Amino acid sequence: MGHIYKIGDRYCESFSITEKEVSNFAEFSSDRNPIHIDANYAKKRGYNRQISHGAIQIAYLSKIIGMNFPGPGSVWMNQTINWILPVFVGDSIKICLEIKSYSVATQTFALSVIIVNKNGKTVMQGEAQVKSTEEISCNDASDVSQLDAPYKRIIKTGNKVALVTGASRGIGAAIAKQLSLDGYTLVVNYNKNVDAANEVVSEISSQGGEAISIQADITSDVQIDNMLKEVYSKWGRCDVLVHGASPPIKMIDALDVRYENIDFYLNYYLKGAISLVNRIAPSMKDNSFGRIVFIGTSYLFGEPPLGTIAYVSAKEALWGYTKVLATDIARYGVTVNMVSPSLTITDLSENVPLRVKELQAFKNPTRRLSTTRDAANQVSYVCSEFSSYTNGINIPVTGGPV
Repeated sequence: MGHIYKIGDRYCESFSITEKEVSNFAEFSSDRNPIHIDANYAKKRGYNRQISHGAIQIAYLSKIIGMNFPGPGSVWMNQTINWILPVFVGDSIKICLEIKSYSVATQTFALSVIIVNKNGKTVMQGEAQVKSTEEISCNDASDVSQLDAPYKRIIKTGNKVALVTGASRGIGAAIAKQLSLDGYTLVVNYNKNVDAANEVVSEISSQGGEAISIQADITSDVQIDNMLKEVYSKWGRCDVLVHGASPPIKMIDALDVRYENIDFYLNYYLKGAISLVNRIAPSMKDNSFGRIVFIGTSYLFGEPPLGTIAYVSAKEALWGYTKVLATDIARYGVTVNMVSPSLTITDLSENVPLRVKELQAFKNPTRRLSTTRDAANQVSYVCSEFSSYTNGINIPVTGGPV
């Protein structure tokens, strides 16, 4: 959040509760209780004017927490409220917050909240729990502007074709874009999100590349056959296979896991890999060139987080397949490698608790999580003609020792 706060720091801001604001809030919230909007109704019940919605005061409090104190990046976790006096339409109020405590472990502020009216009388008091968040990953824009030189087309690969599975989003999309800039013609595979896949194709086309999107569920042999039939009928070859299609990570306790939980991931990672390789590798062998890359996980190194037993077990099986396949087909000019990013903020990691993400970023020497571009850069290298002697390895994309 930028500013360094200490216990006892205080912030106050004043607001006016106008009739227009009350009317707009009633329209927005559908809370048209006449005590808020009808002066005669309010007077018949002993009030000189309409009573403002209490939520309007809370909205102003939200503005302070989110924009001023602690400010951008704050997440409002909890709030206690004790309404003491009504606030009337036309009144002005002052909201004051003071830091009472701060937990380093949870990065959480405890803030006292007092709202007073124009006469200095307290109308509301309570306590807010606010979490301070730090940047733990870079978005796509900062990937380009801060972490590396801008993308540009620098390598010509002739008419070579690359197929990237799960390329409509996240790491897969970043890999597809980078391989296009490396000179490959791209097949953007997707399962459900056709709009996202077509957006990747459109971006590649706008940069002067050639790409098509093809739907195929990687767990289905029939759909893989249909996809590759289209690829080979159009170009007659597939020189690069990057297999990154994946369902979201589901956290499962080790004592609760069943084989079907692991089999769910095996169908995507191992079965999908075998089905693709069996159909594509023969043409790579005939052309004396091929690059096969499987997307792994940094959890294959060291101690994996709790709850990832099904996910990691399936990735381990894929890594075993990678090593043996690399040994068997390297003599044909076909290399097989794995690229294993550490935790990256994508759709696949949406079920990973925020606290896990924050701890991963804090422990990393770079003090951030990996980005989709970090993984794409490594895949770009092992897919190039310069990597013919890089084979059968698992490249960690972790920002430091694993």
